[in-house]
Amino acid sequence: MPALADERLADVEAIDNTVGQLDEAFATDDPDALKALMTEDHIAVLPFHRGPETVEQMIAGLSKTDIKQTDLSEPTVVFLGPNSAMRTLTAKFEGTYEDKPVDSTVFITSILVQDEGKWLESFYQVTTIAP
Repeated sequence: MPALADERLADVEAIDNTVGQLDEAFATDDPDALKALMTEDHIAVLPFHRGPETVEQMIAGLSKTDIKQTDLSEPTVVFLGPNSAMRTLTAKFEGTYEDKPVDSTVFITSILVQDEGKWLESFYQVTTIAP
């Protein structure tokens, strides 16, 4: 992780914590936790989905999703403004979506915004890359 001013280090930790909670909410099919950790206008774009999805569409697809994520790089956080940040990392996705195999190396981009002191995910995109 690049050197950051001490005041932003707490934000990086809070962002990583939010993403960790999101990962856990997806792993345990917890729609209430997902809603609490994302903005109302959240959009997700994944290569095995038919197009961008809202929070409600993602929740509806939980039962169709059985994917394990293995991180291949440490996450990087770049602040886009005082209350917004971009978090990126490389990972491996393995499993199934709608009973179709998923086995990809991916680059994950998350945009998070701070709302009343809490970091929430606003945008999530997974891009398939060469292994």
